[in-house]
Amino acid sequence: MYYINRELSWLKFNKRVLLQADAPEVPLFERMKFTAIFESNLDEFFMVRAGSMHDRALISAEMRDDKTKMTAREQLEAIYRDVKPLCELCGNIFEQLEKLLEDKGIIRENARMLSESEAKILKSYFKHEILPLLSPQIIDAKHPFPHLENKKLYVISELERGGKTYYGIIPILQSFERMYFPPSEDTDKIRYILIEDILMKYLKDIFKIYNVKSRAVIRVTRNADIEVADNFSDDSIDYRSYVDVIIKKRGKLSPIRLECYTGAYGKSKKLISYFMHKIGLTEPQCFWLRKPCDPSYIYALERKLPKETELLYSPLVPQNYPDIPARARITEIVYERDILLSFPYHTIRPYLKLLEEAATDEDTVSIKITLYRLSSTSEVIRLLCLAAENGKEVTAVVELKARFDESNNIGWSRRLEESGCNVIYGVDGLKTHSKITLITRKNDDGVSCITHIGTGNYNEKTARLYTDVGIITSDSRICSDAVDFFRNITLGVNADDYKALLVAPNCMKNKLISLIASERAKGKSGYIRMKMNSMTDKDIIDALVSASKSGVKIDLIIRGICCLQAGLKKQTDNITVISIVGRYLEHSRIFIFGADPAKRQVFIGSADCMTRNTSRRVEIITPVFDRAAADRLVLMTDIMLSDNVKSSVLMPDGNYVSVSEISDKNEENKGDIDSQLVLFNEAYASNSLRPIPVK
Repeated sequence: MYYINRELSWLKFNKRVLLQADAPEVPLFERMKFTAIFESNLDEFFMVRAGSMHDRALISAEMRDDKTKMTAREQLEAIYRDVKPLCELCGNIFEQLEKLLEDKGIIRENARMLSESEAKILKSYFKHEILPLLSPQIIDAKHPFPHLENKKLYVISELERGGKTYYGIIPILQSFERMYFPPSEDTDKIRYILIEDILMKYLKDIFKIYNVKSRAVIRVTRNADIEVADNFSDDSIDYRSYVDVIIKKRGKLSPIRLECYTGAYGKSKKLISYFMHKIGLTEPQCFWLRKPCDPSYIYALERKLPKETELLYSPLVPQNYPDIPARARITEIVYERDILLSFPYHTIRPYLKLLEEAATDEDTVSIKITLYRLSSTSEVIRLLCLAAENGKEVTAVVELKARFDESNNIGWSRRLEESGCNVIYGVDGLKTHSKITLITRKNDDGVSCITHIGTGNYNEKTARLYTDVGIITSDSRICSDAVDFFRNITLGVNADDYKALLVAPNCMKNKLISLIASERAKGKSGYIRMKMNSMTDKDIIDALVSASKSGVKIDLIIRGICCLQAGLKKQTDNITVISIVGRYLEHSRIFIFGADPAKRQVFIGSADCMTRNTSRRVEIITPVFDRAAADRLVLMTDIMLSDNVKSSVLMPDGNYVSVSEISDKNEENKGDIDSQLVLFNEAYASNSLRPIPVK
């Protein structure tokens, strides 16, 4: 069979992230940051995906994955089994990186190995700055086992007094500084001690009347897979308040994983076993780490580094678009031609300038927009509020169910309402994940529209970190559909009669399958290229496999989950799957059908080929009618397919292998091709700036 389990495919993706921490071409401290990214990814995976599997296993023991036919329990067992070696690999890489950083003067100190004078200063720091803030607890008959918060660090200990065994626990509060920097005359070195190591060292001073037998740091990960009820429709309850309650519940759900770290102290199976059973977990759910449980302190440590250092990536600045004059009005340009946006290689400024023009132009009647994830200091929100305050009709479809961004979006929805914007929360039972803006204008020549549709969120911060594309257009075919889209969504209608746009959940999947079928009918002359974050939709996978069997050449650029097994004889041997994991998060969704440049069809949009996107979300994919823009998107994906530095290829055995290990870089004098650096170099060159060296 040609299917791969979704969860196990994701773990392979996160391994590709981790391997960036072991990549010699990546600057040393950036490699350390990749270990933190790996851990952050794993946290969310356990909270959401493993949490969801846990719930499914409780609800129905026989509920099976529709592709690999694994039960939820079987998937959980496979997850815990496959994560163990990943954690071991991360520990190995982390230890190697710390040794390399020591050579560069960045040293995580062992609190037990300080000099006498340093230990004296540390003791004073502990006594005056830490001890007064501690809330230690003994666990016994009079002191019940406490609730352990999701992802919070705790120092635990096995204690002895009068021949009896007790257990102690100390929560590490957010008010604590995570790192202590010992005073040093050597300003060329950065020496630090983690707060948990300090607490473990001074446990005897905390639990004074007890003998400390063993100690460790633990962190519990809990199921956070709470969704707002799909059938929420109680008009008597404020929707925003309801989502607020859901957020608070997240920290109290079932535990999924226990992480343990002992630092310079030996392992104590008795200590961990006690807490493991108290929490309600089993041995497979317990992970012994060779590195700190929460490596997020790495980002704070980065701020201690010099501004210019070989330990970090050289700064790259999003460039201006060479075909957009600095003082030109975006509104005027877009009536002449489409504008293709490409982040982070070029700046988000043209989109923001379009909003600013609309907010201040007397011809603007209305602005309509969908909002999913926003920057914490959002220029988009400021401009929408400005437009409303200037008398424009502003309608914002704010998705309060954007997982882990709910609080942020609640705050922005209130800010929009205060400025006079009309805020709605989309369609019942569906997340609104589309990225679309519609600006309606009226002057002596009549009514006209401008539409922006993109692959990424309206977020200025991620526009510098994620690779995304977007199109600004005045094409009547797209604008007419955009008008219908916003009319439908404000009425709570899921229409299926759009003429140009592919809109989920009613008319996206069937049109994609129809496009695939058209290429299948061409046989060996057919061609399909699709770039996205993940692919899980069984119907689309089956359509691609059918096309492959007919001889259609298919190139898939899929960063994360891919449930389609490529390279199987007589089934998927015409399908190639690559994954690019590099400095920037590959986030754009691009769909290309046809080999003939004069006839091929190019699309971009917000949706991956995942069941949740095609069936349970409001998504938009738009055709790119402008030939120059379409050709540019094809060229960009050509460069991605030629990447032999940051690309991995899915092999017939289900494993990914770095293209650098299997390609001949001397063939046609290709050399090293890092697609992200190539695209940045093109942006720099278009502004007459020096090229960026490839390491």
